[in-house]
Amino acid sequence: MSGFRYFVVGLKLLNQPRIRLFVIIPVLVNLVLFSLLSWLLIDQLAVAANWLDEHLAAWLDWLLWLLWVVVGILWLVIYGYSFAMISNIIAAPFYGLLAERVQAHLSGNAAETALTFNSFMIMAKRTLTREIQKLGYLLPRLLLLILVSLPLYFIPVIGVAVPVIWFLWSAWSLALENIDYAADNNQIGFTQMRQSMKKSRITYLSFGSAAALAASIPLFNLLAIPAAVAGGTALWLKLQTPSAKEV
Repeated sequence: MSGFRYFVVGLKLLNQPRIRLFVIIPVLVNLVLFSLLSWLLIDQLAVAANWLDEHLAAWLDWLLWLLWVVVGILWLVIYGYSFAMISNIIAAPFYGLLAERVQAHLSGNAAETALTFNSFMIMAKRTLTREIQKLGYLLPRLLLLILVSLPLYFIPVIGVAVPVIWFLWSAWSLALENIDYAADNNQIGFTQMRQSMKKSRITYLSFGSAAALAASIPLFNLLAIPAAVAGGTALWLKLQTPSAKEV
């Protein structure tokens, strides 16, 4: 099963009449994030350019293009990862609702629970608590990744692998983040969900790779995160119930 395909499924699901309404607020949140993080990306790239111009010896000018490729790819990976993770934290309650509506649509459940202020607050409390739990899992590992990748980045040849390491980390953590909304809605504990993901690691990694690539594309990333939530829900349902109809 191609996890990559389920990201495309998620994009298609966003246009369903019963789902479309729950995409509006996350997209508005992402628009604000896009403006802030894109400005920061451009600013930091300018800083990197000045640093390279000042510190690169004249006889190493031929390496400048390679350094820019590595720096550019790494910046885009970090940009996409940061965009996705911050969006998931801020808009978590709305992504929880989106995952709930996607599951209802895929299961053919027409009798959806009416959304009220109280039901939304219950959802918000639960999803934000879950986000804190995910941060407790991800942040120590992210710190370790930074500590390992920083010295590697400045080693010739080996430093080229740093963007690859970051991309794989982004893919796995974004798969975990977006699959978790459906798991949480179905009262599946975070630890149990992670153990379940290990059984289909390649499928989830390919899904996360699609999400990470899409999150790195300016403007397209406005829809990429809601699409990852919708596609992650569809993928989780399929792997939990293999007899389910293909989407």
